[in-house]
Amino acid sequence: MKRSVNLLTQSGQINDRTFDVPVVVDDVKRYGKFKMTRCTYFTIECDVASSDWVLQLGKKSIPFLLIGLSGLIIEPMGGGRLFRSSDSIDELFNTVERHPSLYVDVNDFWLPNKLFKGFPHRGQVYRVGSKLFHVAYLYREERVSERQFLRRCSELKSYFRFSKQETRSFTGWSRLQIERARDSYPKNKGLELKWR
Repeated sequence: MKRSVNLLTQSGQINDRTFDVPVVVDDVKRYGKFKMTRCTYFTIECDVASSDWVLQLGKKSIPFLLIGLSGLIIEPMGGGRLFRSSDSIDELFNTVERHPSLYVDVNDFWLPNKLFKGFPHRGQVYRVGSKLFHVAYLYREERVSERQFLRRCSELKSYFRFSKQETRSFTGWSRLQIERARDSYPKNKGLELKWR
C-alpha cells in the first residue's frame, strides 16, 4: 500500500488550518530576564529508508524513497480538529506505532510567558497556529534572534489559544500511560531491580 504525503492544497498554497498544533505546557521559567514556558508537541517520525511513499503536489503524484520523516501531529484520526478524549490520542499513537518504520516522538520549544493568560500550568494544552509555531520552531533552531522571536510572538498572539477539552484529554491520556507502565512492571520478577 502506497502512503501519500500531500503538502499543498489544490491552489498550490500551504493549507494554514493544517498547522494548528496542540502543544502541552511542560515547564515554566522565571529566571531574571528569562521568562519562558517550555511546550512539548508530538511528531510522527521515520528514520529508516522506505520506498512506499507518494508525494502529492496538486494533481501530480511523485513516488520517492523516504529517508527520514518528521510530521506534526495536529488532530485525531477520523475527523474533528480536537482530541476530545484520551482514546482519540491512544488510537492515533497506537496506529502509528504499529507500523514497523514509524514512531511517535516528543519535541519542544519555548514560548514567552506573556503569551499565556494568567500563569500557565504543567499539562495545559494550547493550540498554536502555523505562523506562531513556525517562529517558535525557528527560534528553537537558533535561526532567529531572541529579539525577533519576542517581537513576532507579540504580533502573532492571536495564533495562540487555550484548549480546555484537549487539556482534559491529554491529562487523562497521561494518567493512562502511567497506570499501564505501573501494571506492566515488572513482567519478569527475575529482572526486577533489588532495593537496598
